[in-house]
Amino acid sequence: MRVVLSVAVVLVLATLLVPGLADRLRSGLVAAAGALRALGHGTLAVGDGFVLAVAVTVVTALLPVALVGASSASRPDGVRRRAVISGGVVLVLAAAAAVQAADPGDRFRSVVLAGLVGVAVGALADAAWGARSRAAHASDRTRRVAWTLAAAYGLVVVLVATAGSPVDGGVHPWLVRAIAVGQRLGAPGWLGYDAVEFTANVVFFVPFGFFVLLLFGARAWWVGMLGGFVASCAIETVQALFLPARFASVDDVVANTAGTVLGVLVGIVVLGRARRPGAPVGNREP
Repeated sequence: MRVVLSVAVVLVLATLLVPGLADRLRSGLVAAAGALRALGHGTLAVGDGFVLAVAVTVVTALLPVALVGASSASRPDGVRRRAVISGGVVLVLAAAAAVQAADPGDRFRSVVLAGLVGVAVGALADAAWGARSRAAHASDRTRRVAWTLAAAYGLVVVLVATAGSPVDGGVHPWLVRAIAVGQRLGAPGWLGYDAVEFTANVVFFVPFGFFVLLLFGARAWWVGMLGGFVASCAIETVQALFLPARFASVDDVVANTAGTVLGVLVGIVVLGRARRPGAPVGNREP
C-alpha cells in the first residue's frame, strides 16, 4: 500500500510540475472519450467535461484508501482523519490546477467538487474496510425487513426500466432550467444534464447493493456488485430490443454498477456499526 501511495504522490507531483503534462493527460482522456463515442450510438453519451470530472473523482477516491497504508488506525476517528487530510490535499491540488488555467475560478470549483466527491467515496471504502470483520451477517429481523423493502424496490426498478418513454420526460424542462440557473450562480461547466442523469442512475442503484448485502451478508459482497452489473446489462438489453423510445447506453451500465458498489460499501459499514461489541462474527445476532 505504501508503494501505491508513493507512486500516486510522484504521479500527482509530476502532473503539477512538468509543464504541459496535465494538458496532455486531459487531451488523452478527451480523445479516448471521443473514440468510444465513435463506436456507435449509446456507447458513451456524457460530455468531455464530465469525463474529466469523473477521472478526478476516481483519482481522489484513492487518497483515503492510500493513507491507510501510512496509518494503522481503523477506528472511526481514523477514517475521519484520513478524509480530512485527503480533503486538504484536494484543495491544494485544486489551487495548483487553477493557477495554470485560463479561467482559474471555474477550474478551482470543478476540481474541488469532483475531488471532494472522490474523497467521500474513498472515505466510505475506508470505513467499509475497517468494518468488514464485524459485518458478517444482518440479524433475522433486519433480513425480514430487507426482503420486504427489496421486493418493493425491485418492483420500482422493473416499472422504471420497462416504461415506454423516459421517466424524466416530465421534469426535463424544469431540470434544464435549474441547471442553467446553477451554472449562472457558479456551478462548474461540466455539471450539465448528462452529469445529473448519470448521477441519478448511480443513486438509483445504491439500494440494490445495500439490500443484497443485507440479505446475503458481507462475505457475499461480490454478489451485490456482480448482480448490479448483470441487472443493468439486462435492463439496457431489454430497452435496446423492445423499447424503441428508450436509449440503451453503456453510461447507464457504468452508473448503475457504480451505484451498486456504493450500496455494498454502505451496507458493510451499517452492519459493522450495528453489531454489538463482542458479538460473535460468524453467527447472526438474535
